[in-house]
Amino acid sequence: MFRIGTMIALLAYCCLVLSAVVSAQAGASARVQVSNEIMLGRVEHKTMPVYPEEAMKKGIQGDVVFKIEVDETGKITASVPVSGDPLLTAASKEALRTFSFHPYLVDGTPTAVETQLGFHFAVQKTTDGVNGHVECMAAIPNRP
Repeated sequence: MFRIGTMIALLAYCCLVLSAVVSAQAGASARVQVSNEIMLGRVEHKTMPVYPEEAMKKGIQGDVVFKIEVDETGKITASVPVSGDPLLTAASKEALRTFSFHPYLVDGTPTAVETQLGFHFAVQKTTDGVNGHVECMAAIPNRP
């Protein structure tokens, strides 16, 4: 009888440990995916990238896209470049450090999110040389 009681206690302990591990993993991956359009509407503070002088002179332009993770407080905790010229990507990554968002709520609870954020860089030739313009991308085509 003692062995059966010990086995039951051991089994209950294993179930308790397994339940704690599963709960911890669920909490760690509790990020929800949110469209970039929605997150742009939740921007609290941002500084746009500075167009690199070298890129302007070389006529380098185009889109830079990042996959970002935003925590429950609205702070970017991770940013990974998905596409874009290296010069423009470096300038964009620097600007991302200034971004903050109003917390994203799920059922009234602040929740971590995963989304994409992009910048469009364009060069215009003027009579004085070249002029660079940067704007946030309102829509980002599906990218990996």
